Amino acid sequence: MGAATPWCRARGGIGPRARERGFTLVEMLVAMLLLALVGLALVRFQTFQLESAARLSVASLARIEADNLAVSLAVSPAAPAEAASGTSVNGGRTFHWRVRAERLPDPRLARMVLLSVEVALDEAGPALATASVLRPA
Repeated sequence: MGAATPWCRARGGIGPRARERGFTLVEMLVAMLLLALVGLALVRFQTFQLESAARLSVASLARIEADNLAVSLAVSPAAPAEAASGTSVNGGRTFHWRVRAERLPDPRLARMVLLSVEVALDEAGPALATASVLRPA
């Protein structure tokens, strides 16, 4: 092998392959920037997953509450004649529910009433879950 050239000695190397020994500062900064971007993307994805799981949990509890109310209306001795509302607790959450009673326009079903149940997180909020029951009036 040959002796080191003056150019290599001036640059701090000892041979023609002195540059292949490691990474430069710019290369390390670019690599760290890429890792930081990937880390931020993973954190945002995890946040999205946790928020979705929380929404799904609340929606599931609301659906269970709507079904419970619909079943209790179906087996009650008398159907409500007018709209009703109230609150209930399910899974540690307070839900607001509304029940509407509608007569059906078909004369063959004149003795039936359609009960629609809506469950929301607050009184004026949008319905998270709905259920309907058709029963004798």
